[in-house]
Amino acid sequence: MQGRILDKSQHTDYLSLDKLIPKKHYLRKVNECIDFSFIEEITESCYCPNNGGPSVAPELYFRMMLIGYIFSIKWTRQLVQDIHYNICYRWFCGLTLNDSIPHHASLSRIKKSYTIEVFEKFFQSIVEQCQQAGLLQSQSVMTDSTLIQANASLNSMKPLNKEVPKNIKPSKDGISENKWHISNKTHRSKTDPDATLAFKSGTLRSLKYKAHVCCDSKSRVISAIKITTGAVHDSQPYLDLIVQLKNKLMLREVIADRAYGSGEVISSPNDMGIQEFIPLFTTRSGKTPDKEIHGINYDEIKKTYICFANIEFKPGKINFEGYISYRTHTKDCRECSLKAICQVPQMKNRDIRVMARHIHADLFQKVKIKMETEEFKEKFRECLWKIEGVMNELKNYHCLSKAKYRGLDNMQIQAYIDAVVINIKRLVNFLLFSVISHCMIKNSASFTTGRYLIYLKIILCFFYFQIKLICNID
Repeated sequence: MQGRILDKSQHTDYLSLDKLIPKKHYLRKVNECIDFSFIEEITESCYCPNNGGPSVAPELYFRMMLIGYIFSIKWTRQLVQDIHYNICYRWFCGLTLNDSIPHHASLSRIKKSYTIEVFEKFFQSIVEQCQQAGLLQSQSVMTDSTLIQANASLNSMKPLNKEVPKNIKPSKDGISENKWHISNKTHRSKTDPDATLAFKSGTLRSLKYKAHVCCDSKSRVISAIKITTGAVHDSQPYLDLIVQLKNKLMLREVIADRAYGSGEVISSPNDMGIQEFIPLFTTRSGKTPDKEIHGINYDEIKKTYICFANIEFKPGKINFEGYISYRTHTKDCRECSLKAICQVPQMKNRDIRVMARHIHADLFQKVKIKMETEEFKEKFRECLWKIEGVMNELKNYHCLSKAKYRGLDNMQIQAYIDAVVINIKRLVNFLLFSVISHCMIKNSASFTTGRYLIYLKIILCFFYFQIKLICNID
């Protein structure tokens, strides 16, 4: 049966504990600003309604998890030990000094019993609270991805093909000394089969996952996060995330870096009525393999090339790079009076002229012009420091630099809780700042120099503690 946290707000032991918690402690702010009552509802389906003894309260479990992620406590055993002697942690969990702490094995079993949808609902509920508070209003989303070190080593890589020798030991860069190379096509980790080899320039190749993060452009609230294997390209899950957010946030604008600058990614937001600020993957995107030829024009209506002899080219198939090959008929070129001066490339040993054009050539041309505007440059610069700041928080201060668990679903759970912690920080800061601003406006008519200095001191202290919180929480 589903357990519940008992209301101990009037309990003598809890009240005495409450008096010891500093008024400015971060967990007190979280407890006052965030509503966790929804947890009981989203976990109800995971318990039998009329059989068995009461379980560990789901709200208690999630509160314990939040403590671990907020204060970068990596392991469950250490988390249970810290809650055992830390009165602030006990108070936040609704426990008195006489209450027992759930065993670390119980926490592991609870995580296994919850489906990934439960953690997704937990994340979405906090996002909804941010919306209700007025924190998500910009209708603009920034996107980026980051690699996460998997909880497995290169030595766990085993060959998929029995013909590959089993005694291969990879070097530090993931390449063996003999002809057999360690790769995702030939090898798979026995410890964590979902992790794949990946690397960034300047780093060694190792087993990794990848987190794809979408955050609000103004408030930097994480609105979507998805975990894939490390080998998945940044742009692959992007469109699914945008479609997911379009109806929830009424998106009008998306911003991303060059990794998302493919024709398919740029064209899809335009088709959905969303303005995009995404630079091309390379300045050569959409360029034809051949130089511009005088007298050969592309007809936008007929969607084909027409030469100076008024001969139409016939479009062919699209190749893997996204180029369409346009060809003339042998008869047209053989009988053409301008054949001698024609500069269109000729197919070898055949009287056929060939031109190539990218399927997104027109779009690429528009994007190149757009990239030169001040609005585009400003938004791109803003995106770089904002989204990188979010990644820095996730990886360096909330345990997302390395996988705590193994498997894709477990990594997605870790990412959801990390994102919840970031969003709670944003929401708490927003609500507290709103209260301070309201007090200043309400008393603005009766401001004296003394009161002005007091409010100025409050604001400076507020920003000091928030910067300290972002950098490191004691």
